[in-house]
This record gives sequence, C-alpha cells and structure tokens, in this order.
Amino acid sequence: KSVIKNDKFRPLHLRYISYDSQSNDFKLLLDKGDFLKGPLKGLSPKGTVPDEARLQEATQELMKFFFIGLALPNEKFWVNLRPDSPDNILDPLLEKTDIGRIFLEADVQLKKDTAAMTSPQTKEGKEYWDKLYKKAGELFGTEHIAIPTITRPWIVPNEIIIREAPDNAYIYKATLKVMLEEDYLKSPSHQVTKSPVNQAEYSFKDPRLKELNEYSTQLIKETIIPKLTYEVNTSKRYAPLRQVYYSLILAQWFKQKYKGLSPKGTVPNRIDSGDLTNLTSKEPYDKQSYFQQYQKSFKDGEYNLQEPVSTTMGQSIRRYVSGGMQIDCSSAIETGKITAGSSIKTSGNKAFYLSEANFSSSS
Repeated sequence: KSVIKNDKFRPLHLRYISYDSQSNDFKLLLDKGDFLKGPLKGLSPKGTVPDEARLQEATQELMKFFFIGLALPNEKFWVNLRPDSPDNILDPLLEKTDIGRIFLEADVQLKKDTAAMTSPQTKEGKEYWDKLYKKAGELFGTEHIAIPTITRPWIVPNEIIIREAPDNAYIYKATLKVMLEEDYLKSPSHQVTKSPVNQAEYSFKDPRLKELNEYSTQLIKETIIPKLTYEVNTSKRYAPLRQVYYSLILAQWFKQKYKGLSPKGTVPNRIDSGDLTNLTSKEPYDKQSYFQQYQKSFKDGEYNLQEPVSTTMGQSIRRYVSGGMQIDCSSAIETGKITAGSSIKTSGNKAFYLSEANFSSSS
C-alpha cells in the first residue's frame, strides 16, 4: 500500500541557450516533455488557448526564471521552513518572484511526502517502524522511552552534465537528489559552501539514543530516500521545481561565462544586479501561508496512529506520530528542511546548492 500517488510527468523546460553578444539576443531549445500531450494536443476548442500560444507563454515563464537567476546573487536562493524560524523563511528579494513560491511549495511537499512514506500504513513505513522498535528493544529493554528520530531531507543537485561552446550551452543531464542533512554536512558541496548548520542537534547525552537515531537514519536512507529522490525527479507535483532547476543551471553557466565582459545595456550587465524589473510575481503570495502549512504538519503530524503489539513482556500499545511532538513510546520526526535554490555559499540552515562542485561540462 502506498499513500504517495503516481503522477509521473515531464514538464516543458529549457535545454539549450545561445547568446549573441553583438545583437544582445538569445536562441533557445526547449524540451516539450508532456506539455502538449493529451486529448487537446493540436486542437483549439472554443474558449481554450491554442497550443502555440500556450507554448509561447510557458517559454516566457522559463526565461523569466533564467533572468531571475541572473539578476539575483547566488546567495539569495534559499528557503528555510523551520518551526523555530518564522521570521527567516525566504530572502526578501526572492520572495518577490515566482521562484520563491515554487521553492516554498516544494519544501512543504517534501515534508509531507517524507512523513507519508514513514507511515506504518505503507509497506516501507511498516518495515521502518518494525526494525526501529526492535532496535529500541535491544538497546533499552523494557525501559519506557520515546524514540527520538531527526529526519531532515534536503533537495540538492545530483548530476549535471552540459556541453558548452563559446556562445552556447546544452544540458545533457540534470537530476536532483534527496539527502539527509547530516549526510550533506559531510559532502564536498558543504565544504565548498561552508554553510554552518547546528550540528548540536545531532548530539545525544545518552549514547543509546545516539545509536538509535543513527540506526533510524540508516533505515531512512535505505528505504525512504530513494523513493523521495524518484518522486522529486519524476512527479508532477515537483515539476515546477525541475523547470526552475534547468533555467537556473543555464543562468549559472551564463554568469560564469559573461560576468563583467559586456558593455552597458546588454544582458550580462543584469548579472547580480538585484534588478527584478518585469520579473516579480504577477500574483503575489504570502510566505506565511506556507509556513503555517508546515507548522500545522509539524505540530499535528501527517499521521497519529496506534496499534496493539504482542511482546515477550505481554501486550503493549505502539503509537506512531509524525511531526514535532514528543510522546512516550512514539516518534518525534521533523520531516525535514529542504532548501531549494542556486547558491555557491549560504548561511544558517539554508541550502540547495548549484555550485562548481556539482557542475561538469564537456566541450
């Protein structure tokens, strides 16, 4: 049984961009994906927008993401949903754009999906909890405890392969992956970005709790993280994030190629300018609404279940809780922080990096 719906979908996205510095003009190559598939393909019934017009509008949106990636310095691309950080959710400049909204939506979705996949009502979740309770029994015996697990998944770039020429770049491959925060702290990307994260959260006074949390982490990596990575790279609910990702990769390439090389009035002069003229959201959104969604998920949990279990000591009741609650003989899971953006360095608990460490190319 699975609580995660299968909604595989390939969105329209940028694959190639060339820039003529003399004419200050771009040429694009799009991957249409599943954009025009379905019963209306090639048709324009009364009251609907013709395919060509839809395609043109969508292309403008992808280029808007690209130009936002040029205009804002890399360290502006982060989102930080934490119950203890209601005033540090999003960079004020990014908040003015649709990329900020898309990052927030993906952040909330990842938290919900992570919690859903650990539910004992799913095959993976049942296996996870059975093994975790068995381990807890080995470590604590009949001692009455809460099982503390810290689970903070991040979405980070996986493999990026581009072919570049003097005036153009083509993305052969660009995938995302989900990593647990503690693994990211050890990764080369973290060494590049040097983002400080509160590692004290991963310390436990009782070494048995530390061992139990490490065991939980290993189970999550083996059973849950691969499925989350698959969903982030294939599902429709993360499709806007993937669209942004491709546009930001090309924006990053453009920055590295053209920064400081062109006369005033040309596109390269927009790089890191902070100028969001014609790039702000047409329909403003409230970042607090996303924080409230996360807060509700964290406080109330995505599930709160109990079941009778026979043990060597007799009948007992297990409770399974996702969220930030601490209940005896249950779990306190924080379903994570994702950060999404394109950043070479960051601060605090902000991440989703597109850095040189992840950026490989072929000529």
